[in-house]
Amino acid sequence: MNEKLENLISEWTSLGAGFNTIPTNDEIDLERLLLDTVRHLSEMARLFIMAATWLHLYGDVIAKHRLKRLIEDELAPEFHPILGLLLETAQQGTHPLEFQSILKRLAPAEKPKPLFESARRNTKLGEIAERRASELSRKWNMWCQPIEFKEDAIRPASWMMTRHPQLRACADFRGDLRASILAALRYDPGAGKSESRLAELAGGSRAQIRNALRNLEMTGRVTTRRAKGANRREIALTHAA
Repeated sequence: MNEKLENLISEWTSLGAGFNTIPTNDEIDLERLLLDTVRHLSEMARLFIMAATWLHLYGDVIAKHRLKRLIEDELAPEFHPILGLLLETAQQGTHPLEFQSILKRLAPAEKPKPLFESARRNTKLGEIAERRASELSRKWNMWCQPIEFKEDAIRPASWMMTRHPQLRACADFRGDLRASILAALRYDPGAGKSESRLAELAGGSRAQIRNALRNLEMTGRVTTRRAKGANRREIALTHAA
């Protein structure tokens, strides 16, 4: 297993996914973790199953506005169908469908192929992957068998929130624009320099950002102040965020 994949597994373990490895003690940028996951997902079938199960259970904590922006800015198109398959698999059985607004922005692969590299490298395994491919994987042109969620391999939310208390607010907001604002301020350098910069990085309009900031400031999660010598407001997280 390469170092990048090991780090990914360590992060997912810290979020409660069932891998036999030491969990990281670092804070986790969930939206960028998803992008890194789909870049390496074809290397490990269990990563697909664990990530899909975790998202099925805890998709509320994903900051969806910010994720859309990161997909556009940072994820190469070749990985869009893998993310599409992962998110659509994860939202099966959820009401409302958790990731529909994101899935509308993603497209299937141009040519069908196995999801996992082992089947791409081996003709017989590739034929098996095509023959056993689920309808959903055929939709995204990324062949793989249907999966069953492994909910017993995911730790309870209370365990995850104890390790990552910053996720509590995201869960309270069910991944709406306020969650994207908090994530952008926490993980995107320069996000708090102005409302316009925050809107760009959080994935909302200036009006939407201003309205969400009023709520976040009222509940003590952010502070705002007029920048010295400039006609703009600076935004910062508080300890309550």
